[in-house]
Amino acid sequence: MDVLPYLERPAEWPFSADPDVDDSCTVDDSPGIAKAIECAASLSTMRRTVYFPAGRYVVRTPIRPHYDRLTLTGPELSADAASGDPDTATLVAVPCNPEQFPGVVQVDTTLRGDNTTPAAINEVWIRNFQVALTDGPRLAANSGIQVNRCSNCLVENVIMRYEPLVEELPSCKPSNLDGITFALGSGGAIRNVIVDGVPKGGIYLASNPAVHGTPSIEVENCELKNINGPVGAIALKIIAANATVRNCEIHHNQLHPTNGAIGTNGGHGIQIFTQAPLNAPVSVPEDIRIENTYFHHNAGSGVALGSATPGYVPTGIRFYRVKSAYNQHYGVNIQAGTDVEMKDVWSWGNGSYGMYLTARSNLPPSTFRIGDVLLEDPLVFNNNLLPRLGLNKVGIKIQASDVTVLGGEVAVCNDENDEGEVLGKSVQQMCWLAGPGDTTLFYPVGNVVSGVSTTNTSEPEIADCPYD
Repeated sequence: MDVLPYLERPAEWPFSADPDVDDSCTVDDSPGIAKAIECAASLSTMRRTVYFPAGRYVVRTPIRPHYDRLTLTGPELSADAASGDPDTATLVAVPCNPEQFPGVVQVDTTLRGDNTTPAAINEVWIRNFQVALTDGPRLAANSGIQVNRCSNCLVENVIMRYEPLVEELPSCKPSNLDGITFALGSGGAIRNVIVDGVPKGGIYLASNPAVHGTPSIEVENCELKNINGPVGAIALKIIAANATVRNCEIHHNQLHPTNGAIGTNGGHGIQIFTQAPLNAPVSVPEDIRIENTYFHHNAGSGVALGSATPGYVPTGIRFYRVKSAYNQHYGVNIQAGTDVEMKDVWSWGNGSYGMYLTARSNLPPSTFRIGDVLLEDPLVFNNNLLPRLGLNKVGIKIQASDVTVLGGEVAVCNDENDEGEVLGKSVQQMCWLAGPGDTTLFYPVGNVVSGVSTTNTSEPEIADCPYD
């Protein structure tokens, strides 16, 4: 089904790739696209395809493909396509109401508006589009492509950019606009996607496994970059379960709070985090696998695991052959997690520790934070390039218990004082304070450090407790 015959363009704006159409308040391709989808859905119960020829489509209310086995596609799209390339199909979101309808596609069974809505939509595929987001919500969150209650869904070969009609500073961007979100029990794949410049999050896997089940999700061959806004600015956030991320590059993401202060709670490459929604069970990420992925030049940490909810931590988390480099804070920061494995993880050139495992928290002192963590064959070198408070360079710092470090190498390049004394620390274990007001002292127990090779660093050590 070709979408062009269904468009209702005014005579002064015939269909073309002219970017001036974005500013025209008389052009709205949303109704015509909706008609083409309805017509395609009526033709067959097999897979239906709505084809978007090359050009620019003004989407003032999102496209709502709420039929099973439906494909929306443009011409074949190269990852090298420039913004507005006239040989590509570009969906330009110029929302009527940015607080409610900021993006180009919303998949959700509740949008059918009938009394026979199925439990889930099945096999909606969104392929070969450029997406230009021009505005978004500052209150309730929404996304450029929002996928709710959809099984076996696919977002593939998509380049999504935030391109406001009027230039604005990152701190003034819409605070609650994500790029691509799979939520409310959605599963499937996000593949060969580039998300560039979206304010809040590049890709958000948001299903609550305690409420919506655990459909599998794959994120593969994606690039998430320049995520920079006033809230979060996290390239990849996971609160869901049963997700795999492989062969991705995630870089140059930065939080821009309106007060101008850069903190440690945003700008991460990936954040795996428990979330406590209102009037619902806590969403605990579990069975997450990250493979062959590179996190670099992020203003927070490359990799962050955490929880602000007492008694709930990410579990069953696997990182294999992952690299984290040149991030402003930590290469890897684990604040909460259990049954965590990191094998062949490299961390270098980061502003603070290469790997930092800390159970420090303002939660009740008895709250479980970190346990059963394995770091196998890590390669950690030349970190703490932005030393804070004059601290020595530490490769792996552990303020937690039940952590095992097996093999690997921790190194510092040319880190000696004038007397030739080595200053860098390889693996350092320390006690920590926790609980309200940092009142309860804990010592590391049950940790094993074995077979670590050190170059220009100390032997692994348990440091004196600074709180004694």
